[in-house]
Amino acid sequence: MSGQPLSPDAEALRDEAIAWLVRVQSDAATGDDWAALADWLDGSDARQAAFEAAEQLSAGLDADAAAIARGIAEPMGQVIAFRPRKTAPVVSRPVWGALIAASLVLLAGPVIWQASLGTPVTYSTAPGETREVTLSDGSHIHLAAASELTARIGWRARRVSMASAEATFDVAHDPNKPFLISVGDQQVKVVGTEFNIRHYADQVVVTVRRGIVEVRQPKLGALPVARLTVGQQLSHRVGAPTSRQTRVNPAVAFAWTEGRLICEDRPLSEIVADLNRRYASRIQVSGAAGRKRFSGVLTLDDQDQVVRRLADYLSLTVERREGTVLLR
Repeated sequence: MSGQPLSPDAEALRDEAIAWLVRVQSDAATGDDWAALADWLDGSDARQAAFEAAEQLSAGLDADAAAIARGIAEPMGQVIAFRPRKTAPVVSRPVWGALIAASLVLLAGPVIWQASLGTPVTYSTAPGETREVTLSDGSHIHLAAASELTARIGWRARRVSMASAEATFDVAHDPNKPFLISVGDQQVKVVGTEFNIRHYADQVVVTVRRGIVEVRQPKLGALPVARLTVGQQLSHRVGAPTSRQTRVNPAVAFAWTEGRLICEDRPLSEIVADLNRRYASRIQVSGAAGRKRFSGVLTLDDQDQVVRRLADYLSLTVERREGTVLLR
C-alpha cells in the first residue's frame, strides 16, 4: 500500500465495499443478497475496483491467518498493568475499516463470489473433430473442428469466451440470465435464440437463424452496434471501428453441421483454410491457384475426393508430398 491517506469519498467507498463482502460471505447470505450486490456493482468501475480490493485484502488475511494467530498468542515480554482508563478510546474510521477487514479472517469456506460467477469449463476439438455440448442451463453448443471456447454458468449471467473457433448456439430462454459471448473485441448478447459464430484469423461473423441477438463492441461504449434478427449476418474485423451487416441465407453458415461447405464466389485460399480445419492431412495451395474463386457445394466426406473435385473444377494439378497435398 502507498501509505497515502484516502480521500473521504474513496474511504467511504472502501468501507462500503468491505461491508458488502462481509454481507455476502456471511453464512446467512441469500440469493437476494447476491442480487443486491450485483446491482450495486453494475455500471460502476470504481465500485468494482473497490470490491476487488476488498476481496484481495480478505484473501491475504485468510492466507496469513495462521501467522496472525501465532503472533497474537506469543507473549510480548514483561507486561505492566496500568490503572483502567475512565473513558473508552475513540476508534477512528481507518482503524474501524481495518477491524472490519480483519474480521474477514473468520469467514472460512469457499469464496462465494467466485462460485456466483460459475466454474469455467473449456471445450475444444482437434482438426477433423466436431463436438456437441449441452450446458447445465440446457443450452446446446455444436463446436466445429479445430475450435476452442470456455463456458461458465453463473447466478446472474451465462458467459462464453471464444478463442479461434466456430460454433452454433441454441440458447435456452432465460430473460433473467443473459447469455454473453466474448469473441474478438466484440460481445454477443442473447436471451434465447439460435445462431452461428465464426472467429478465425481476426474475422468475426455472426449469423442468426432464430430469435434476436445484440452485438456490442465494448471499446465503443455500452450501446449495441447491431441488433440481428433471422437471416441477418454481421461481419467484423477485430480492431476495426465498424462492421458490415447483410441479409443472408442462414443455411450457408450452418451447413458445416451437416457435413457440407457452401461456397459463394470464395477464393480457393479461404476454402483450403476451412478444409485444413476439417481434415488431418494438410492441404497447401500455390499463390496463383489460391486466387482462383469457387462457387458450389462441397460434401465433406473423403478428403481425396474433395480435393479432386476442386482440382477438376479449377483446372489444377494435385501433388502429394509426405502427407501434404499441394494444389497448383
